[in-house]
Amino acid sequence: MAQSKSKCRKLKYVDRISDLPDSLICHILSFLPTKHAVATAILATRWKQLWTMVPTLDFGEDDFVFRVLALRKPFPVKKFRLVLRRVDVNQSHVLTWVSYAIEHGVQELHLLVKRNRTCELPRSLFSCESLEVLELKGLIVLDCPPSVHLPNLKHLYLRKIEYANDDSFHRLLTGSPNLLRLHVLNEPYDNVNLVFNNPKLEYLNIDNQVEDPRFGKLQINAPNLKFLILNNSNFQDFSVGKGTNVVEAYVKLFERYQLQPHEHENDGDCIVKLLKALPNVRNLTLRHNKSLSFASANDIPIFNNLSHLRLEVKCCKSHLLPILLQSSPNLENLILSKVDTEGPHESYWTEPVNVPKCLKSHLRTISLLQFKGLKHELKLVTYMLENAKVLERMDILSGSSSYKKNFRILKKLFELPRASSTCEFKFSTVIYLFYEFYIELYFIMIAYVKF
Repeated sequence: MAQSKSKCRKLKYVDRISDLPDSLICHILSFLPTKHAVATAILATRWKQLWTMVPTLDFGEDDFVFRVLALRKPFPVKKFRLVLRRVDVNQSHVLTWVSYAIEHGVQELHLLVKRNRTCELPRSLFSCESLEVLELKGLIVLDCPPSVHLPNLKHLYLRKIEYANDDSFHRLLTGSPNLLRLHVLNEPYDNVNLVFNNPKLEYLNIDNQVEDPRFGKLQINAPNLKFLILNNSNFQDFSVGKGTNVVEAYVKLFERYQLQPHEHENDGDCIVKLLKALPNVRNLTLRHNKSLSFASANDIPIFNNLSHLRLEVKCCKSHLLPILLQSSPNLENLILSKVDTEGPHESYWTEPVNVPKCLKSHLRTISLLQFKGLKHELKLVTYMLENAKVLERMDILSGSSSYKKNFRILKKLFELPRASSTCEFKFSTVIYLFYEFYIELYFIMIAYVKF
């Protein structure tokens, strides 16, 4: 027994990392910033050369890049990440560093410019056949040559960059025939027209920060598109090609204030046009815009495949939700966020003429967020409970932290009639505890019962 304990003590101090092969240690070091990987050289004689073979170069600072590249072994570069913060970094140095990565078969290139000076890209970047992931962020000027050849580029992220001209954006996409994932985040002063003609594109994320939402064109022709995110997006000219098969869509609409009714109607037409381009969507999130309330029942298409709907609205006329329910006959999950609206003339729920089909046979879960027990909210809950025959669960997150108010609301809810005998009911509230240096957030479940 004593001998066994002695062996355990000896094994406890064995240097198992040193027993690993060089390739595995280099793989571990590839997850560290390059300056930390270089620092491991002091551990032992063997480690002096290991960092020079690491396939990842991650420079969070730009003050020792030349020295690292000079000492590094001529191995392929899998990932190259460079963050530029200093204004005094020479443009020619940046071109040299990026060119080094390209010459060594880089697969992932991330260039982030956090200084008040623009940065240009080497021409060789636009013909890099090994490149699979490209991220450009900050004051980078995208000036594509007439011919772009990026046959293996699959993931492209363009965040707050500058475009030398409208053609540069289109050339980059045209020269990337196998692109699968694209994220575009534009700036308030951008005026590039967003035209996507990529047959293999599966994921498209457009984050529009332009102050004037009528800044240009959005044209999507991507028959293989599955996921679409439009954040703060209203466009002057919007179109989606036939055959688009989006299954999940997130639409947050640009909130414009002090508009005339006809202007809201124009925006509403754009929204309806978008919805009509999503006939096969299964998961749909719509975030607030008053223009949504100007859509009519005749405009909204039928979503036969829609099973999950999340509606987040600040200001929504009473007929919007009934229209969406009528248009989603197979809806199974419904989430309503910020049910309370802005104006008293819009703060109510109007029952549809006919009970939506989804309530009769498909709707199984309902979640109401920021519930305050207002009259129109209670009318909504009453209608849902009375008509949702297969409802399995209703979750309500109270927007009040008052225990007395919450229990009054809870009492009213328990007294409501219901069509489903198997429905579980969860009522929760949020409580903030304020301390001197931080805030604690608690979700307190007040009730969880089965009707």
